[in-house]
Amino acid sequence: MSALLVMALATVTAPDSAPALAAVQKCDKQAMRAMATDEPHRRTQFAAAAYAEQRAIAQERAALLDVQISGTPSGAATTANALAQIDARQKELDDVKAIEKSWRDLFDEVRADFLANCSSGKRNADDK
Repeated sequence: MSALLVMALATVTAPDSAPALAAVQKCDKQAMRAMATDEPHRRTQFAAAAYAEQRAIAQERAALLDVQISGTPSGAATTANALAQIDARQKELDDVKAIEKSWRDLFDEVRADFLANCSSGKRNADDK
């Protein structure tokens, strides 16, 4: 992955689940409100970074395949090595996307749990 895209994806990776789980366990309305407010922006940042990386991978793969088709046999090993590096980037991106999907599933479940179990009469200490 290019250094810029690695940094972009690193800054928008899925958050730690502990605060979300603690917020629903404690029926902490302020914490849930803050997470629910921040989540759409975090998801947008992630999607933009993942899109940029996927696009870069596709462009680099296409360029290498063009070179491979018109290249010399001596350059085949170099091209194969470069394609292997691109495949590794793709696998890394796929892993990041799978983690993001898992986070989104968990966050949606935590939010549903909070709404079902904390909205009707249960109050945290800050609401007294």
